Amino acid sequence: MAQEVKKPELEFDYSKYGFRDEIEYKYIGKPGLSRQLIEEISHIKGEPDWMREIRLKAYEAFIRMPMPKWGPDLSEVERMFDKIVYYASPTDPNRKARTWDDVPDSIKRTFERLGVPEAERKWLAGLGAQYDSEVVYHRIREDLERKGVIFVDMDTAVREYPDLVKEYFGTVVPYADNKFAALNTAVWSGGSFVYVPAGVEVDFPLQAYFRINLENFGQFERTLIIVEEGAKVHYIEGCTAPIYSSGSLHSAVVEVIAKRGSHVRYTTIQNWAKHIYNLVTKRAVAYRDAFVEWVNGELGCLTGDSYIFKNNDVVPIKDINVGDYVWSLTPDMKIVRSRVVAKKVNPPRPVYRLLLQNGREVKATDNHPFLVLRKAGKLLTLGWMPLRDIREGDYVAIAGRIPDHGKPYTLNFTPERRGNKPVKLPERTTEDLMWLLGFYLGDGYTDDNRIYFAVPEDDPAEPKVRRIFEDVFGIKLQRRGVVLRTGSVEIVDFIRSIGLGGNARTKRVPDWVYTLPESQRKAFIQGYIDADGHVRKGHKNLTITSANRELLEQIKLLAMSVGMNPTKITRHVRKEKLPLGKEEKTYITYFLHFSKEEINAPVHFVKVGKVEYVGEEVTYDIEVEGTANFIANGIFAHNSKVTMKYPGVILKEPGARMELLTVSYAGKGQIQDSGAKAIHLAPYTTSTITSKSISKDGGRASYRGLLKVVKGAHHVKSTVQCDALLLDPHSRTDTYPYIEVEEENVHIGHEATVGKIGSDQLFYLMSRGLSEAEAYTLIVLGFIEPFTKTLPMEYAVELNRLIELEMEGSVG
Repeated sequence: MAQEVKKPELEFDYSKYGFRDEIEYKYIGKPGLSRQLIEEISHIKGEPDWMREIRLKAYEAFIRMPMPKWGPDLSEVERMFDKIVYYASPTDPNRKARTWDDVPDSIKRTFERLGVPEAERKWLAGLGAQYDSEVVYHRIREDLERKGVIFVDMDTAVREYPDLVKEYFGTVVPYADNKFAALNTAVWSGGSFVYVPAGVEVDFPLQAYFRINLENFGQFERTLIIVEEGAKVHYIEGCTAPIYSSGSLHSAVVEVIAKRGSHVRYTTIQNWAKHIYNLVTKRAVAYRDAFVEWVNGELGCLTGDSYIFKNNDVVPIKDINVGDYVWSLTPDMKIVRSRVVAKKVNPPRPVYRLLLQNGREVKATDNHPFLVLRKAGKLLTLGWMPLRDIREGDYVAIAGRIPDHGKPYTLNFTPERRGNKPVKLPERTTEDLMWLLGFYLGDGYTDDNRIYFAVPEDDPAEPKVRRIFEDVFGIKLQRRGVVLRTGSVEIVDFIRSIGLGGNARTKRVPDWVYTLPESQRKAFIQGYIDADGHVRKGHKNLTITSANRELLEQIKLLAMSVGMNPTKITRHVRKEKLPLGKEEKTYITYFLHFSKEEINAPVHFVKVGKVEYVGEEVTYDIEVEGTANFIANGIFAHNSKVTMKYPGVILKEPGARMELLTVSYAGKGQIQDSGAKAIHLAPYTTSTITSKSISKDGGRASYRGLLKVVKGAHHVKSTVQCDALLLDPHSRTDTYPYIEVEEENVHIGHEATVGKIGSDQLFYLMSRGLSEAEAYTLIVLGFIEPFTKTLPMEYAVELNRLIELEMEGSVG
């Protein structure tokens, strides 16, 4: 039997890439995006009018277009738009170095540390090196230049090959394709332009290397590759950035045109630091018998019954919509209105219950953050903490008194039935009316013609019920035994029309009650308390009794909104034997408990009771503008950095083929959301997609793909294979395949597998002389071997260095 071994700690070695440089820039734009900035970028580059006009049109589209509403949380990106620098030039943008001796020493040292000049000397046919916004070096082998191959930066292409650029720029990825394509088209700088004439094969790869050095920066390179009939090229891009505490944005656009019979391979090797948002649009068009390969290597919510406090309402998170306003918390502890900018629905996943000692609770995934106050000796620390890290003894922030933005409710009711007694019907809510309706919720009921209040003559509330009823409706209640009643079909229909129909087990708080002013909400609650509330024997605090748990849950939420302090709901079961002792009847009663202390401050901290696993459920998350948090079940919850990349190929003519192979690594705090799009527009076209992902330390890797076959595209063959490796129980992988097939005569296949490293695998390798760390590394590198074998030998070696997992910590 294989022995049980302890998994060593795994980390990617980022030390080679994580350094930063202190250099003097020729130009650094002000943070934020404006029409003036775009015109200034165009002026600095000396661009023709047609390119400036394209930029400005794209800017107008970017302003109009909404943020993507699917995929990972991008709320932080939206907040970055006004904070990042969009253009920073370390050199003269109109002068590109042709030798490394012409590159400024400080920048050259950076690329030397990254091994870029050495790579060019050994195995590249051409190289471009971009530093922040500008390409600082570009060169191609002279023999390829003589064959008509063009490999320059995009800025040079606009000046020297304007007809080619104008013909193809934006034809594969129009600026109106998505918000980030529009942003790139408006502010693009640098990138590569590749043109390979018909019949020419570029025998060694062309590479572009993109380096972000500045903090709070956006890099927006633009790449356009045109490969004529029968030509062949392999283009490789590499990207890194230093590690900073605040975020930067990388948003590129790549357009590939593969003419008839051509072969294009596009390889990406990226090791972005964890603060980089990598949001790119890559797409190719493949004509008859063309072959396009994408090869990517990247290192890299609440349940539906959670109630969210909206501006004037409390609704389940599943019913929240983009554009709604919810209550959220500012850094200076004030509760303000903030707009929901996106909503996300996830498939079933493990969820946990966070239960506080005062009875408030919420169910969430283990990575959802909450505002936590933690004692460490004599120190107190306050910060957002994922649920998995919260422990007993911590204090979690709950909402206290929420600002009063409510308004009286207009009661639009026209009776269809008329009784013999003249009655008046209220047109708007008042405190008296709301108290009476609250009392009715607890001790009232109707039949078809009468309204009743089960209130004994000696009940302290009896005179108040009589007085308010007469004041509101203009008629008197009559006593019959232990009830007050009156006959009025108008009042019966009125009560039912405003949502207060039903019996003791089916009554609910109408939605409009949550929209009222605080004083009217309090009056409603007080009426209900006067009907069903009491202080139990041996207790000091108020309790409401009901057979209707859902009603008590609604009263609990309503009470939270006015600063009252409801705690927990408990359950009591009583069994009673029926006559002759043959059967027994079960009675279930629920108790809603209140603390005497109201919460007058916006925020209050309550000790954690426990965190427990409850199973798998569909989960939801919303992105909140500015504050990035919201109130769920009376508890403050934060929005849940991100790579989104879905390279696509439009297979336009018969015989066109595409292959995509992607490897992604999602470490702590990272989301790798990648995939592919294969659009089959012609018959006899083929697509093969293979996605491999590694997730560790709570990282999340997702495959999100679209396979579309249009009517008439018969004899299409397509295969999608998704393999995921999870290195710990906290990490996650997801697959979201979208398949749209409009043609019957096709062959489509999809397969997804998830695995982990087993102790038997480690034992087998260790029994043959490998250390545990070496065995672990070998298994992971074997998992990505289909990717590395597609690279030139030297690149495969470098990628293995990049992905080598360093073993830290002892075994056993």
